[in-house]
Amino acid sequence: MKLLSSLLVCTLGGIVSMLAEADDAQLGHLVELSITHNDNSIGLSCLPRTEAAGETADWVIECNRLAYQYLISQTGAGIEFNRQVNKKPFGMAADFMAKTLMSDPSGFKAVNIAQEFEFTHNKT
Repeated sequence: MKLLSSLLVCTLGGIVSMLAEADDAQLGHLVELSITHNDNSIGLSCLPRTEAAGETADWVIECNRLAYQYLISQTGAGIEFNRQVNKKPFGMAADFMAKTLMSDPSGFKAVNIAQEFEFTHNKT
């Protein structure tokens, strides 16, 4: 699929880092949220930034918060998602991943949560 142009988004007063030409990354205190734009979907992937961040479930809470803020900002920009955006965009799988990571935080780099959101553009 053809990738749309990248958006530069700053959150939490942090610096946005580009992971790849078509990807944005939002850096939170505990997590890194990667955003990929496709023709009709937005892919979100989030992981704890450090082993210490992966030792509690707080990183999943921050992932959900950043993802929700981003998705809501996109609805304000004329994107209509095919499913309702809720305050936990990564869902129950994220909670499960956090608990798995807490049992062995040494593997924190291998653990990420991801979700794809299909959309259409509002015709206004």
